[in-house]
Amino acid sequence: MADLAQCLSRSCTTGWLDWVHGELWLSPVGLIRRRLSWSESKSHGLGPTVGTPLPESALGSFDLATLLAEHPTNKVIYFDAVVTARLVKGRTSDALRLAMSDGDRHKLLWLRRDPAYEILSNSLPAALGDRLLR
Repeated sequence: MADLAQCLSRSCTTGWLDWVHGELWLSPVGLIRRRLSWSESKSHGLGPTVGTPLPESALGSFDLATLLAEHPTNKVIYFDAVVTARLVKGRTSDALRLAMSDGDRHKLLWLRRDPAYEILSNSLPAALGDRLLR
């Protein structure tokens, strides 16, 4: 299980102006956001966009350099580079806001009906410790 990533959502965006959904993957070393198509985004409705059990993939199956080059909203966020993180529960969507050691900031949002908030609220404390703000 240590080298597996889980897909927590297929409705992940990178901000309120980003209308195209992406997959949000949780791995032992960080988070991966991979952009989907506009037609896939429209098909999600109000979610949920992932089933039970959650989709899994070997971490080695991700070509991270290619993923980052494919689109600017694709993200690879390593836990060891996170300075602070805040998990936010909203009415229609939940979010994770991150400040990185290189000065970058990331915002990830997903439909509330996806299990991402619950899973991240259980896994991020171990990965980030006191860098996860409550």
